[in-house]
Amino acid sequence: MTAFAARWLVVVGVLALQTGLAASPAAGQTKLVVAVPHRVLFDVAVPIYVAEEKGFFKEGGLTIDPVFTRGGGETVQAVVAGDVNIGLGAGFFSVLSAFQKGAPVKILAAEMTGLPEVFWYATGSSPYRKLEDLAGKRIAYSTAGSSTHMAVLGIIDQLKAKGLPAPQAVSLGSLPDTLTGVKTGQADAGWSAPPFFFDQIEKGELRIVFRGDDIQKFKDVTIRVNFATTDFLQKHPDTVRAFWRAYQKALDFMFENRQETVKIWLGRGLKSTESLALKSYDFYTKPSMALKPIKGIQTNMEDAIKFNFLKQPLSQADLDRLIDLRYLP
Repeated sequence: MTAFAARWLVVVGVLALQTGLAASPAAGQTKLVVAVPHRVLFDVAVPIYVAEEKGFFKEGGLTIDPVFTRGGGETVQAVVAGDVNIGLGAGFFSVLSAFQKGAPVKILAAEMTGLPEVFWYATGSSPYRKLEDLAGKRIAYSTAGSSTHMAVLGIIDQLKAKGLPAPQAVSLGSLPDTLTGVKTGQADAGWSAPPFFFDQIEKGELRIVFRGDDIQKFKDVTIRVNFATTDFLQKHPDTVRAFWRAYQKALDFMFENRQETVKIWLGRGLKSTESLALKSYDFYTKPSMALKPIKGIQTNMEDAIKFNFLKQPLSQADLDRLIDLRYLP
């Protein structure tokens, strides 16, 4: 383990994992440990569940052991420390920062481009009805370096450019913790993703104030990425390619078979109704979840410097070492 990895080491709950790949009990199968930043979010968890249910991983000789993190820096830490093989859905800022500090990471694919799926809500009794109403207020994000953190920083810039008071960014963690924070007055607006809290929105208990698409600077910018360490890629290139072939099949299936996908989603712990879950497709799009290309790299670097995730821009040579899309189908 490098000195960097030692500094970043995190104990992730019940983890008792071995570094690298392990033989699966199923003959001819290889176990791949994957960091997933939420147990049931559509864009990060459902592709894994669909690929398992439809046999796409099995076709590639893989079994997947998902490890659930809180996203952002925690996902980066788990990958760098060797507890997991591939990290999904980490904020671009987190990976850029880790790379510049010496972590041997490589970005393998985009995870989300733009912010179509994220929305911010307030209580139904609040006066907040649009983004501008939150000028000078407290807006929640999950963890430092996450995509919701990037989004709130973008909101601050956007409102300041209009001559409005800058909101205060408040880290409240997970979806349930954020909801509690909004209801107890720790933040004026909290973040969510479909279909979470759709039931409370339908009842008028909560109100969507703005969506990620309202943040202009991120409309064509990759804000979350998938990555692994250089060492793992060098030792297991065929395994990584097999993973992305299965993952791409799952993405295709999700948008071509919506009702079956929702049933798989509900069967894997989503607490919702089929009708509310299907409304998630009003937020998620296949282009926004495309694995390539990586877009808006310059925008990400400029913001990462502005908000102290990077000390200086990465050179083109650095970017060539950091981003490697050759493993994608």
